[in-house]
Amino acid sequence: MQIAQIDGAIQRCNAVVAALPNEPQPRNDRALLHSLAGNNAAACRDSFAAAELLKRQGSKRPDAVLVEEIQLRQRSCQRLAQRRPITTPPATAAPSPAAPAAATP
Repeated sequence: MQIAQIDGAIQRCNAVVAALPNEPQPRNDRALLHSLAGNNAAACRDSFAAAELLKRQGSKRPDAVLVEEIQLRQRSCQRLAQRRPITTPPATAAPSPAAPAAATP
């Protein structure tokens, strides 16, 4: 996906957010698009807004995947705010496999 396509998708999400201001899913979707576009500040704003909307839903049981996505994005935003890496550093190289045993006649 090219940046122009992402910008177009964000504009479409803006319309959905405006049409469904109390639904967390459109904000979560837009957060992903903002993240892909490299706009972490906007992505985090949408993630925290989506989380707040989830809290306001009260007795309505939200989709478990949506909840997990929002929580994951919030943790990423918290790490960004603390200037900590989002991913863990690569593991050290694995040890070499044992040399094959010599064939016995």
